[in-house]
Amino acid sequence: MICGLNTIFLVKRRQAGFTIIEILVAIVVIGVTVPAIMIPFSGLEDTKNPEYVIQGSFLGQKRAEELASLFRNTVITTDCPEGAAATTTDGDYSIDCVSEQVNATDPDSSTTSDFARKITITVSRADGQMSPLVFNTLFALDE
Repeated sequence: MICGLNTIFLVKRRQAGFTIIEILVAIVVIGVTVPAIMIPFSGLEDTKNPEYVIQGSFLGQKRAEELASLFRNTVITTDCPEGAAATTTDGDYSIDCVSEQVNATDPDSSTTSDFARKITITVSRADGQMSPLVFNTLFALDE
């Protein structure tokens, strides 16, 4: 009978669950693979070259400030003509400027109204390393 009791206590009980090591390994594997898998689906292809986006944004802002410093009628005729793109370059960047007349109720569609001009500035790189950046601004007409 004593032999029988010893064998009963020596039998290893099977326990359910995970060890702390297994949980930590799973967390590390998930933490490494999820970001690697999500990058192609995030829509942030320009994050590889953030300096290009920052430089392009600066050039677009600089061009908008140059146009704002002019008289509004001068913007229309010389620096940013209606319907056709006036293109300037700055290093590897191309800056296109197009203007169109818009009215107060719908600034997204062209019209013959004399309310304002919508100026669209598009900044892109010649080497294609950056998606084009588009900036829109409205200038009230002096007429």
